[in-house]
Amino acid sequence: MENKTVKRGKTLKLAAAIAAAAVVAAGGFYYWSTREDEIQYKTVAVTRSDIRSMIQATGTLNPVETVDVGTQISGTIKELYFDYNSRVKEGQLIALMDSATQAAEVSQAEATVASAQADVLNAQAALDVAAKDLSRTRELAKRDLIAKADVDTDTSTWLKAKANLAAAEAKVAQYRATLEKSRINLNYTRIYSPVDGVVVAKNVEEGQTVAASYQTPSIAEIARDLTQMQVEVNVDEADIGGVHEGQQTIFNVDTYPADSFEGKVTQVRLSPTTTDNVVTYTVIVKVQNPDGKLLPGMTANVSLILESREDVLVVPNSAFRFKPSNGQSAEMGMPGPGGGHKQNVAAVTKPAVYTLDKKKPVKVEVEKGITDGQNTEILSGIKEGERVITGIIVPKEES
Repeated sequence: MENKTVKRGKTLKLAAAIAAAAVVAAGGFYYWSTREDEIQYKTVAVTRSDIRSMIQATGTLNPVETVDVGTQISGTIKELYFDYNSRVKEGQLIALMDSATQAAEVSQAEATVASAQADVLNAQAALDVAAKDLSRTRELAKRDLIAKADVDTDTSTWLKAKANLAAAEAKVAQYRATLEKSRINLNYTRIYSPVDGVVVAKNVEEGQTVAASYQTPSIAEIARDLTQMQVEVNVDEADIGGVHEGQQTIFNVDTYPADSFEGKVTQVRLSPTTTDNVVTYTVIVKVQNPDGKLLPGMTANVSLILESREDVLVVPNSAFRFKPSNGQSAEMGMPGPGGGHKQNVAAVTKPAVYTLDKKKPVKVEVEKGITDGQNTEILSGIKEGERVITGIIVPKEES
């Protein structure tokens, strides 16, 4: 009798435990189902907009043409007639070097030429005398009044006098060339601007000595026209295939963050640059600068436009990054405009976004177009005005 009572008690305890577990399970199911309904999602509407696919790169602004003005001779800078930002005209005197040495060389060369010209006169006089002597000797020889050997001697003297005159004249030409070189060097002490422009770099000061040995010393850099600028853009090798001449670009500079400037690709240089194992190519972008806001050396943040679309459906890129967590259920919408009926699909092979159906995320496969880094063009799969999920609203904790 006692054994039956013990068995009956154990059975009642087991039944009570099973009932309690069932109640806990039901409560948990109810709790999670209600919690799922309480989740709030961030959504945005599918809208129409213009979109551009672009390559992002950085570059440096420079004048289109910069002339490096140098000196052809060594010497001391005596006077400068320019400073930074000076506007100069073509042919304007911008610097003067000490010319004492060059002036002395010109005087010496002039004296040498004068001496050589005097030698020419002496040689000419000797030739004239030799010519007269030869003429008289030949006349006497015709009358058999002198020996033929005298004729030969006077002929030789005349020929030598003629050669001496030619040599003297050659020396004059040589010394004149030396004089001309000395005068050119003297002119080099006066430095003129080769172009109209603005001085963007001043490389010497008055009193400084420059040496023109292996290369021409630079005294200034002149930008021909600052209304025409160019951006030298460094484009990564992974992106250079999408860059071509005539391509439109937009860029901004740090000093004018709210302003956008437009340019056009005029050259893609084929010579690569490797820095820290990163290969880049230089792309030249021509820019109009009529108001002079853009200055040489500014850093430009450039966007090279690959493709443009107007009035197309777009969604934020964050919609493609959203994925329901393990605790959230998601169903698959039928592909096609606007999603629609649900189907059981084990895997999504196309890009997808999520919409809400009865407060639950629903996958919708879409076909993507171009992207600008923030938004993506939608070619098919969803309609304008539908709302896509971009994230979850996290409730604020009550204090």
